Amino acid sequence: MAAPVKYDVVLYGATGFTGSMAAQYLAAHPQQPRVAFAGRNEKKIRGVIEKLTDVSKERVESIGVIVASAEDLNSIKAMVAQTKAVINMVGPYALYGGFELAKAAAEAGASYVDLTGESSVYKRIKNELHDIAKQTHADIVPSSGFDSLPFDLTTYLAVQALHKSSGGKADVDYALCGYEFKGSLSGGTVASLVEQAKVSPITSSDAYDLAPIRGRQKAEAVRLRKLPQFNKYGAFTLLAPHNTGVTNRSWGLLQEAQDPASYGADFRYLEGQVAPGMISAYIISSLMLFIAWLLNNVSYAGDLLRKAVPQGTGASMEEQLKGFCNVRTLAYGKDGKSKAMATLSVKGDPGYLRTAMFISETALTLSLEKARLSKLGQQGGVLTPATAGGEVLAERLRKYGGVKIETKDVSNSTDLSKELPA
Repeated sequence: MAAPVKYDVVLYGATGFTGSMAAQYLAAHPQQPRVAFAGRNEKKIRGVIEKLTDVSKERVESIGVIVASAEDLNSIKAMVAQTKAVINMVGPYALYGGFELAKAAAEAGASYVDLTGESSVYKRIKNELHDIAKQTHADIVPSSGFDSLPFDLTTYLAVQALHKSSGGKADVDYALCGYEFKGSLSGGTVASLVEQAKVSPITSSDAYDLAPIRGRQKAEAVRLRKLPQFNKYGAFTLLAPHNTGVTNRSWGLLQEAQDPASYGADFRYLEGQVAPGMISAYIISSLMLFIAWLLNNVSYAGDLLRKAVPQGTGASMEEQLKGFCNVRTLAYGKDGKSKAMATLSVKGDPGYLRTAMFISETALTLSLEKARLSKLGQQGGVLTPATAGGEVLAERLRKYGGVKIETKDVSNSTDLSKELPA
């Protein structure tokens, strides 16, 4: 009989810039989960622990220290054997063993979360680990930070609000996600983009790269998109292809399982970042597509970008506290009349400070709330924030993360921009 696990969550990569924020969040969490911080340098891990604030001496002494490295598979296996869930903050994931750590977790029956925006890594995880994770009942949930939790979760909640308002009868035509945010560009995000560009186009030509089944959506980079929930225009960004893949995985998993929460056979996901005006939206979109072209076609462009935004560094806490994100997603019924909106808003830099909270709460949801998760979440597999247990995760984000999440039937609204103001 296997020995009982020692920890609720192990944070792998606790010494990184965003990892240290997740360490602070987990250490100070009101539920006082059993946690350990892991990485390849014990001295640096203990340095992170020494810098924790607003944490009791007893709490500090309870935090475990695990030395592990992706270069030593035995150390990774020993690490995941000690926990219910592991958070992987060490990216780019293609370079630093993201798949190998996810595989070790799946085989051990431990849940796994990461921040990857690298669709190629995600695709390998879903292709090779879904069946293994189902056998061990492990929940493997990549992309649980700003990539791509807010977009995936608000889509799920908007669809469920539409189901509720129609008595469960409404199939969804499409979800339209609009978002605005203030924050600094993460060095980790840049590194992920550069690594992704090395293996496949950033602007994916397949909307179902990450989905278990196929639907009718065609991937396209739309330079100008009307966002009625803001009464403004939206621009294409480099977040869109990966967000589309993750959200369509949610759609496909629910559709394949014939789950009551499913979106409907013809569902499509669309998104845009709020821009000041029509011209600026077009310019932003064109700039994003030019950056994508450079990364895909000019070998040294990625190196220059990584030097400009180095990994392991970021904005000061003072600057991060000035940030915010505001996501509003509309679900439109196929009847042409019904629609519902879900909003998610939070103060703080979404790429660093709030990403640390998003991923930590996802891991805690999988670790502490297993009995309350969705049917898919209890079965295990390579899932998404929405399909592992969207309602439970939303509840925790509200309760512990300071996130404002609301849903509303807006079928009769005459001005969607005035609904559910954040």
